[in-house]
Amino acid sequence: MNVQLYGIDHAPTGLPIWHTILADLGDPPPARVARVLGLSRRTIYRYQATGEAPRVVLLALFWLTRWGRSAVHTQATNDALMATQLLRGLGDEVKALRGQVQHLQALGLHGSANEPLLRGPHV
Repeated sequence: MNVQLYGIDHAPTGLPIWHTILADLGDPPPARVARVLGLSRRTIYRYQATGEAPRVVLLALFWLTRWGRSAVHTQATNDALMATQLLRGLGDEVKALRGQVQHLQALGLHGSANEPLLRGPHV
């Protein structure tokens, strides 16, 4: 069973604007933002002046904001709940299958080909 809990299709579609993101991050100095993003200070000053930045830049900073952290936390909680329910369901299935095997074993030896696997070779 392949369960994909989270993927690239779950990226946020709408992002806050540049100034809102920076305000949520405590309005860090442009030099610090440039260092974190691996961009020049001049580029960050340009984003500051226009109030706009490329989507990839906004997306990178979004995950540091309270909204990005909240999205990650919520998804992690949902993933944990999903995994727990999957584990519980599989455990129930294993229990049911063990009951079926015990029932079939109780029916007796009838010379089936897989009997040595269930009861051992010297039964």
